[in-house]
Amino acid sequence: MPFPQARRTILLFSAAALLAACGGSTSPSSPTPTPLTPAQIQARYTAAATRYNQGEAQIAVTENAACDAASATVALGACQTALSAQRQLTIAYDNALRAIPFSGSAATDITHLLGDDAAVEKLLEQAATAPSITVIATLQQQIIPLLATAATDATALRAAIGLPAPA
Repeated sequence: MPFPQARRTILLFSAAALLAACGGSTSPSSPTPTPLTPAQIQARYTAAATRYNQGEAQIAVTENAACDAASATVALGACQTALSAQRQLTIAYDNALRAIPFSGSAATDITHLLGDDAAVEKLLEQAATAPSITVIATLQQQIIPLLATAATDATALRAAIGLPAPA
């Protein structure tokens, strides 16, 4: 019996050593994040906006063809897919912007932009699951002015971080 007792003691000491080695520290181990430079903020914003604009251009082609009741290529399924893609693109853009530490007037501008985008996202979700092109057209009458407001918000944000207005 001394052998199993020795094995148990070794296992207990091994477990204790492992816990001590992997255990948490009482002092914070992660360094305080370094603030981003204005150039870094501009670069991150520009990257997010570029991804959004490129995706939006592709989605708009399908949306214009499939969601317009007067179009020869109107198709509920394709329209819903395009609207869903636009919603996902907007969410990705907003998440990228949330990861940027804006300050000053830019912090106010981003709050406005994200609020307007949230309203757009909600309407896009409704449109993407709408039962008909007629319902989608009604929702688009609400979406279009909100998109214009969000674009104004984005222009204000660009100015606040030192970027020119989009061309």
